[in-house]
Amino acid sequence: MQSTMNAVRVIAHSLLLVASLAVGSGVYAAGAAPLDAPLTASMQCERLVDEDFKNSVDAPLSVLSAKLIAAKDGTGEYCAVNGYIQPQIQFEVRLPSKNWNGRYFQVGCGGFCGVININNCADALAANFVVAAHNMGHVGLVVKDPIWGSDPSLREDYAGRSTHLMSVAGKELAARYYGKRPARSYFRGCSTGGREGLTEAQHYPEDFDGIIAGDPAFPGRLGAIANNWDAQKLLRDDGSEVFTPAKLAVLNAGVMKSCDKLDGLVDGILTDPRTCKFDPAKLQCKQGDGPDCLTAEQVSAAKALYSGPVNSKGEKLMPGATPYGSELSWSGAGRRSLAEGYLRYLAFPTNPPADYNYRTFNFDTDVAKTEQMAALYDPVAPFESPDLRAFEQRGGKLLVYHGWADAGVSPMAMLDYYAQVTSRQGGGEKVREWFRVFMVPGMFHCRGGNAPNTFELLPELVKWVEQGVAPDRVVATQSGAQGLIRTRPLFPYPSYAKYTGKGDVNDAANWVQASPKKEPDDRLDWLRAPK
Repeated sequence: MQSTMNAVRVIAHSLLLVASLAVGSGVYAAGAAPLDAPLTASMQCERLVDEDFKNSVDAPLSVLSAKLIAAKDGTGEYCAVNGYIQPQIQFEVRLPSKNWNGRYFQVGCGGFCGVININNCADALAANFVVAAHNMGHVGLVVKDPIWGSDPSLREDYAGRSTHLMSVAGKELAARYYGKRPARSYFRGCSTGGREGLTEAQHYPEDFDGIIAGDPAFPGRLGAIANNWDAQKLLRDDGSEVFTPAKLAVLNAGVMKSCDKLDGLVDGILTDPRTCKFDPAKLQCKQGDGPDCLTAEQVSAAKALYSGPVNSKGEKLMPGATPYGSELSWSGAGRRSLAEGYLRYLAFPTNPPADYNYRTFNFDTDVAKTEQMAALYDPVAPFESPDLRAFEQRGGKLLVYHGWADAGVSPMAMLDYYAQVTSRQGGGEKVREWFRVFMVPGMFHCRGGNAPNTFELLPELVKWVEQGVAPDRVVATQSGAQGLIRTRPLFPYPSYAKYTGKGDVNDAANWVQASPKKEPDDRLDWLRAPK
């Protein structure tokens, strides 16, 4: 069944790509726009409502509204277009009316999506990109109850069809509005958006010239397995949390006391949490419970998260596990919301009964039952390795970033993915010519953490795609209520930042690039590893 599913998916993706390229009256019929030569719209914004898009894109498109929005707060005047693509892919595209730079930018979503994150395009719109966002084919809550998953066609849209069709439709709208198609196209997303980016690179390699994928969340690995495992360990049967915030602080303090110094600097940040071997049992209370120690229940839960999901045979069910240093972001309720929503509506070919409980899932017998849907949603199907050869050959550039303290999506899983690519496509040095990973010490899932966690990658990606200048160093910042706290450079993995030993430790200028003596092989042995 799995091999049949994969074959159908590949054929469907190929047909969609051929169809989009073959449409004579669509976006590919218009000439390419010049870059950075401010272009003005060739038609009135409101007239886009009257344009016929039924036969010009892969699926019928209807524009519901088009309204000119006045310039404000550094963003120029733009045409806001709202519409939907068959069957239910709702979107918004914003097109600068006077100063288009010739580029298209699309943003990804998060969680189960169901919303249009157009405001996450604000920086690109201010820089005069055409920008677009969509709801991944359904209306719903981002972190719970994906009841739309009862419809197979909406599952297909969530898997990647909607992201592809949005790119085709967004470029077509630009072609109609300006009389020119975008010369370059870019994508950026984190979590589910990061997964969208990797799906685009593998299954729709012609859609984008450059992709930024942050902390990519593979739903087939997370919903039924990792999120569920964490929820079962962090919550009691009655739904109460095993850890209070105060006890998570105790655990985090113990980790930092033991491991912070391993990178040569005590600064509250673990450069690479894989070097930490802290045993939570060291914090167990001698007499039941106390404010500065952990109960036996809490020690057991912490050990289970650090080791990661396993079955009764001890086989690892995920590549990687919850990293040390992420403790302050642990949430059993958050994990349960994602796990239970996925298990009820998305994990199985046929949904379980309405009263299905996340604790019903059996890590021995039920993991295999989720493989068919994992092959649909995840950029890489179970037992397969990523194949980005088409994206590389067409000149695409891929930037991935991942928080080293991401408790929601294991950073080790990202490095396993990267290692699979480097192994398949010529080794690390060659792959870094078009695919670079930036690991962010101390950062939680996509953002947050007591560490520099804010950085700009879109300008770097544009320079890489259009000028051939690869990003060798990116500066991350950390700010608080009183302003800037510290800055630190990020370097392409496996390189990392090392303090020079002189000057302000909170100033990126006093950090240099360091590299391991040899290229690491981060491929992991787990149940669904490539065969």
